[in-house]
Amino acid sequence: WPAAVALGRRAVAHELIGASRTMLDLACDHARGRIQFDRPIASFQAVRHRLAEALVAVAMAEAMLEAAWLDPTPDTSAMAKAVAGRQAKTIARHCQQVLAGIGFTVEHPFHRYVRRTLVLDALLGTAASLTTALGVELVDQRRLPPLLPL
Repeated sequence: WPAAVALGRRAVAHELIGASRTMLDLACDHARGRIQFDRPIASFQAVRHRLAEALVAVAMAEAMLEAAWLDPTPDTSAMAKAVAGRQAKTIARHCQQVLAGIGFTVEHPFHRYVRRTLVLDALLGTAASLTTALGVELVDQRRLPPLLPL
């Protein structure tokens, strides 16, 4: 059973990363096409910072998931799922800021991916509950996990 749950967590992490990447793509497309003050909003520093932080969050989740496939233990799978869930929320927050009001509308597809990430984060343990469980396990065992292969 632990191996099946670990595999499920890695699969859900893949879904979270895919939804996160799609949210980032939607925000980037909007930023390139939206004109304000005779310039695309993608040229504004605040927008660039939000999109850059979202891109780093996607890369971090992908790196953790890759490490979980190299070391497919239940702990690394839980870490990958927790990182993917937490980063998906960060990406949704930043992309919503870039999309502004259009991201709240039903006509724009962004809301589908936000809802999907919220549901997927709750599946097989939320980012907060997995992080807490891993922390409690580390304190109880009084040992650090082995280093992941990099």
